[in-house]
Order: sequence, then C-alpha cells, then structure tokens
Amino acid sequence: MSSVPVGQLRRHWQERIPFNRRCGFVVTRWDDDGVRMEVDDADDLSNGVGSIHGGVVAALVDTVANAAAITVGDFAPGAQVATVSMTVNYTGPARGHLAAEAVCGARGRSLRSVHVDVRDDTGAPVAAGLVVVKVSSP
Repeated sequence: MSSVPVGQLRRHWQERIPFNRRCGFVVTRWDDDGVRMEVDDADDLSNGVGSIHGGVVAALVDTVANAAAITVGDFAPGAQVATVSMTVNYTGPARGHLAAEAVCGARGRSLRSVHVDVRDDTGAPVAAGLVVVKVSSP
C-alpha cells in the first residue's frame, strides 16, 4: 500500500478541511509517535463566558485523534477515517492557546484507539479524550 507523505496529510488536515480551517486548527507535529494540533482562542470560538466553547474542544479532540490514527504510513490515497466513538472529559477552563496531543494506543486492522490530552498555554489540563477511529482501505 503506498502511503501519503506526512506533509501532504498535514496540509490536508489544516487547509483543505473547511471546518478545521474555520476553527483555526494548526498541525504543529505529525509523526509516528502522534499528532499535535493547536488552536488560539478567538471570539468566534467563545462560549460567552471567556472560554473556548466545549464543542470546539471536542472537535479538536476528534480531529487530532483521526489524524493520529493514520500516523504509521498505512494511509493510502482514497482511504477514509471515521470516528466510531468518543469520550471527552473536561478538566479545566479552555482559555488562551490550546494544544492537543494525540497518541494511537491500539491499532487493530480497521479500528484504532487514540488517547488525547488537551492543555492550555500554561500547561494546565483542559480535557482528556478517548476516541475509537475506523480506518477503511480504498
């Protein structure tokens, strides 16, 4: 199976997916150990009380997990990823700059279990997620 270069995946996730672009998700690391995506607080992402909306945090968890499910070079053009289940535990207010680190813990033939840790710019925990992602061959 021929894989897609990491740079192409990074650009696709950041620039070619309209929702990710709208939220301002930026891929700052993508390698075999995992994926890191970041987002800055913006008025459009606010919940109205000075924090990034929990739905945006959940979307960040979902997005970075799907990316981390395909870091091993087994993602061929035409393959698809889809969230099967997702649990997000919010552990603190989401303010300022957020960074989400995702690591794929278990890789089955088509199902991948991904752990996500979201922290603010002070390093304080904001959320933890567990996402099961289905990877389908073309």
